[in-house]
Amino acid sequence: MARPQLRKTLIVIGLGALLGLGLLRMTAGERIDNSPVERFAQAVLAPIQMGFSYGTQSLGGLGQSVLNYKQVTEENEALHTEKGELQRQVSLLKQYQLENIRLKELLGFKEEKEQQYDLVSARVIARDPSTWFSTLTLDRGSRDGIARNMVIINNDGLIGHVVSVTPFSSQVLLIIDREGPVPGLIEVTREPGIVEARADGSGLLQMINLRRDGLVQEGQLVLTSGLGAIYPKGLKIGYVLDILPEPNGLTKRATIRPAVDFQRLEEVFIIRNVYKEEGAED
Repeated sequence: MARPQLRKTLIVIGLGALLGLGLLRMTAGERIDNSPVERFAQAVLAPIQMGFSYGTQSLGGLGQSVLNYKQVTEENEALHTEKGELQRQVSLLKQYQLENIRLKELLGFKEEKEQQYDLVSARVIARDPSTWFSTLTLDRGSRDGIARNMVIINNDGLIGHVVSVTPFSSQVLLIIDREGPVPGLIEVTREPGIVEARADGSGLLQMINLRRDGLVQEGQLVLTSGLGAIYPKGLKIGYVLDILPEPNGLTKRATIRPAVDFQRLEEVFIIRNVYKEEGAED
């Protein structure tokens, strides 16, 4: 109770001192010299006046500091928002640039192959995570002339073939699925074999039934052989990574790295018709 009472007393004294100083100034009028009483009062009250003046200035400065801090904070938030928007636009621009490059490459490939194949472009619209290395769904169906067993490729190589069709979509079995073996051959030596998916889920292929003395080396390109009823001859499958002998001692197998990046498939081509196989003479 004593502290609030003391605070009130000091406030009353201060206000009284200010009031007294004001009255002294009013009574001084235009006199050049103040009376002894006035000079004494001014000497006593001057520190009090200065204290009040300093307090008023301090409060004013504090208020201005608060306003400045708020303004700086708002400006920082605005700059942060603007920076985020610019980063988003830069990211979108890079995506558009990469997509433009990819589409130009696909267009060039289609123009290059137009004398060999009737190609229809399609987009990948779905992939089941549980069958990521098995199937995918395209946005082309029977209304676009798509039918079962049509082959899917892109500018990198062989992807798979159509296994089911609806009017507006089609499902593709990938060559990296165990159910999608492909008759193949080594490009340089023409050594034949069967290309199938490895059982370890690595996304790699293997070429089996290779002769023990067959000429197969790392880095060689593997193509479709044209045997069988689905895949035309000369499509790029992948590259030899290594060669291992089979336990039977009669044959060997080669690990194949697919030519296509199956993790990043977005646009593909469907071969609706084959005019001329790879390597065939005009």
